[in-house]
Amino acid sequence: MKNKKNKLYLVITSLLVAMVLTACGGGADATQPQPTPVVPGQEGGQAPEATVGGGVLRFVSHISISTSGYVPELTGNAALPFITLAHESLLMFDEQGNFYPSLALSWESDPSEPSITWNLRQGVYFSDGEPFNAEAVRVTVEEYQRFGRGEVANVAGFEIIDNYTIKMLLYQWDSSMLESIGFFVYFMSPVALQDIDSLRTSSAGTGPFRVVDFQPGVRVVYERNELHWREGRPFLDGVEMHIIEEPTTRASAFQAGEFDVMFMNSLVIGQQIMATNEYILLENLSGAGLVSVGLIPNSRAEGSPFADPRVRQAMSYAIDEEALARTFGFGLLQTTNQWAAPGSVTFNPAVRGFPYNPERARELLAEAGFPNGFDTNIFTVIGQRDMITAASYMLEQVGIRAAVVQIDEPTQTSFMGEGWDGIMMHFHAISPNLGLYMGRHLDGAFYVSGLLIPDEVMELLGRIRSAPTEEERIRLEHEMQILIYDELALFGQPLWINREPVFTQQNVRDTNFSVRHLWTWTPWDMWIER
Repeated sequence: MKNKKNKLYLVITSLLVAMVLTACGGGADATQPQPTPVVPGQEGGQAPEATVGGGVLRFVSHISISTSGYVPELTGNAALPFITLAHESLLMFDEQGNFYPSLALSWESDPSEPSITWNLRQGVYFSDGEPFNAEAVRVTVEEYQRFGRGEVANVAGFEIIDNYTIKMLLYQWDSSMLESIGFFVYFMSPVALQDIDSLRTSSAGTGPFRVVDFQPGVRVVYERNELHWREGRPFLDGVEMHIIEEPTTRASAFQAGEFDVMFMNSLVIGQQIMATNEYILLENLSGAGLVSVGLIPNSRAEGSPFADPRVRQAMSYAIDEEALARTFGFGLLQTTNQWAAPGSVTFNPAVRGFPYNPERARELLAEAGFPNGFDTNIFTVIGQRDMITAASYMLEQVGIRAAVVQIDEPTQTSFMGEGWDGIMMHFHAISPNLGLYMGRHLDGAFYVSGLLIPDEVMELLGRIRSAPTEEERIRLEHEMQILIYDELALFGQPLWINREPVFTQQNVRDTNFSVRHLWTWTPWDMWIER
């Protein structure tokens, strides 16, 4: 056992050395009836007048999107930087993780009816000149429903009280609906929605910018929305969102000054950039939207070995997530054994998880009818291949022979909706409301097509969503953690909470990128010091 483990660490270390050489070569429940209104133009910092001269902010990452303006199609949180440049939601997060008003000035929840009433901000226009009002809210929410978005599936109807007050009637009370509707629905002009094909390559939101050029996989260009409602905002003339998938090339361009902000999905390169002390590292302060990474098997595909929970458990026992985190994390990764960060309210310390135990993995495979193992695939996105290669070696030691297949972001998005053959990297937001975030993986837009979900899981999910108090909801969420991970291994093996770094040049101010909620920013306040 000791010799095998030493061999494993040698393999991982060899992969790490090769990777470094390559790099060098190149909450809330539905309450809060009367939040403090935000004064337009006072949401963020004030840029000194003498230094504000417009300009264009250039952002670079490996993320691409399939449409620039038909928002219901953008189902992943990674699309939020693009969405929130041109579109807005009813609510936003502050730096403490609390809601504060955006397009809604206040809201009232009635679990007994059940309903949520939204009091909307007046004097707001979409970038095509159409007014934002209660009817526009109804049209966008119904478009999300028509597209099949789970965030709005519980909306039974609408009562337009006046032009700026709308009541959303719910089929049943759901503790996650305030965040589900208030934060994850981004509004589009009702007129623009009459021509969805045109909207796919443009935009018509209320945000501070509007799309003027959309080249999928290359860049999205935004210019100032002159109709934006925040007085004196935005400061910038525009924003360019560039896509460079290869992380070394992306980092080199950023360090050469070609870009102002960079998202880095390679922790090796991120650590190298941090060590220079030449750039500003942005960090999440609220805890909202943090992403956990894991390995999720397809249990739903016909003939899949992973339909047997013993095989999913064996896969989990075969992975030494602590070794992977030490080798590839550079101090930026925190391991977890469930859908929560240690210390958070929904973290259940009673969850045993699957600590590294290859002998037990082999026993479970034999019990499930695979004494000689089986062949499968393990899919990875660009920038994670070395870590996934190390994980595949661990799997091979117990008999799960997983061929490493690298895919791009659009392919991964399609796999989320259509299923995949074998094991895939599992990215999921671990904000504490499991009824919303885990629910989106059980009956929503993410991964559900690849999961064989027992009735007991959906029954417990329903009880979480209908919990009358926060205390009861958290108690049920603790039960869900044990059911999903210890008993079923339904989502496979969680590895760690991802803290992929975001860097800015020294002269970039007030982006708040990922500070309030992962992948969001306050683009109306951004400015570049001259």
